Amino acid sequence: MGWNILNTFRGFFKSEERSGPECAPKKPFYTHSGTDKEFFIEENILHNLLHGHYAGANFINLFYCLPEVFAPVHEIASRVSDAKWELCKTMNDEVDYKNEQFNRLFEQPNPLLTFKDFVYQAVCYEICTGRQLFYKNAPDALVLSGIEAVINWWNLPYNTQIRKKPNVDTYSATSLSDFIEKYEGIDINSQRNREFKTANVFPIVHMDLRAGNDLCQPASMLLGAEKAIKNLIPVYAARGLIYLKRGALGILVNKNQDAEGTVALTKTEKEEILNEYQNTYGVTGDRNPLAITSVPMDFVRTAMSISELQPFDETLQDAVSIYATLRVPRHLVPSKDRSTYANADADMKSFYSDVVIPWAERYAQAWTIFFKLDEIRRYIRPNYKHAHVLQENRKEAADVDKINGSTYLQAWLHGACTLNDWRVARGDEKIGGNIYEKTVFELTPEEVEQVKNILNIKSNATPENTGSEKEGATTQQARA
Repeated sequence: MGWNILNTFRGFFKSEERSGPECAPKKPFYTHSGTDKEFFIEENILHNLLHGHYAGANFINLFYCLPEVFAPVHEIASRVSDAKWELCKTMNDEVDYKNEQFNRLFEQPNPLLTFKDFVYQAVCYEICTGRQLFYKNAPDALVLSGIEAVINWWNLPYNTQIRKKPNVDTYSATSLSDFIEKYEGIDINSQRNREFKTANVFPIVHMDLRAGNDLCQPASMLLGAEKAIKNLIPVYAARGLIYLKRGALGILVNKNQDAEGTVALTKTEKEEILNEYQNTYGVTGDRNPLAITSVPMDFVRTAMSISELQPFDETLQDAVSIYATLRVPRHLVPSKDRSTYANADADMKSFYSDVVIPWAERYAQAWTIFFKLDEIRRYIRPNYKHAHVLQENRKEAADVDKINGSTYLQAWLHGACTLNDWRVARGDEKIGGNIYEKTVFELTPEEVEQVKNILNIKSNATPENTGSEKEGATTQQARA
């Protein structure tokens, strides 16, 4: 059964019993020493699917055919792509809304994709294949440089090959151009070979720890759940075989006996019983759901049922493993008890702060380097203020600011700090002027009167701060 299941499922994936090209693994990373030949064959097939030359293509196929793989990848990709990308000035972190080239490239990067779809595709490539190649179309004929020279940009397909320079001294190299000669791929529409210059490609590669510092040996981020994925493939194949009725569910046996024991059905009797059953009994048409036979019969079950195999429990546990590998919250795993998690909100906040936002910031940093934005004193940052799950965080931050403000106000009224000390603690810049540089006890009578008037105005505007006015009056009396 196992061999047939694997053969059935193997047709959906790419596999090859040969050494791959330059950037493909030359041999498995481990060998199996078991004595069970069938288990060894199945394990070897699954290993080749996830580690061979076509591993990237197979992980993409898994993304499209296994919900346990698609769902967690989608949870990350959809949220990273939901960021609002901003071009900021390095001197004061203000957003530059007037750069038309940036606005164009980060709204419609190319004719086929919106920017949200572009980022979603990039994240899926990175997770499934272990690498992501950003390509900018910047013709040499243009005199412009940096982002101004970019016409459009793309994610290069998973089968784009990285061609390394021969005899590179890894530990003496100073840039990517020391390692990579060019990138080679196939134009899907024209079916022609296409070369991409190293200067126009920015690679993000999760290099396999077992292969050292080799850009041509990426490791899918899903490999941390390799055992779970290897379980899922035969489980789904087995479920499909059972539902499609491949193989006998049981055997009908004759209960008639003679002096020597049970009597076997003749060929004619078997054909008559089978024809009568198929033509007369059933749940569709005018057939009778109750079967009646003149021959005493018994049914011996030979195949396990879906409930006995418990594939749903197995796939749930495998899904949990895959979610954990990608650090997606447990409560997002589709299951009947998913709504019972009391800490779901906290998990989602952690998901954003620990996975989604750092992922987006990593892309923003890569694009800042890729487009040479430091030349125009700019950088890219993602903004998630619109994310619903983070709105409560903003409320909490506002409450903290209010408490800190009250604390500093009391400290200032008692002469423990200056107004500029307060502003610096808030992350603001200092303001010139005597009042901002002096403590309360260093103010002149005229400055005290000025402060008192300001506090009175504030007190009338916000009744809860009446105590501040009294503090100001007390301070003035103390000075008198």
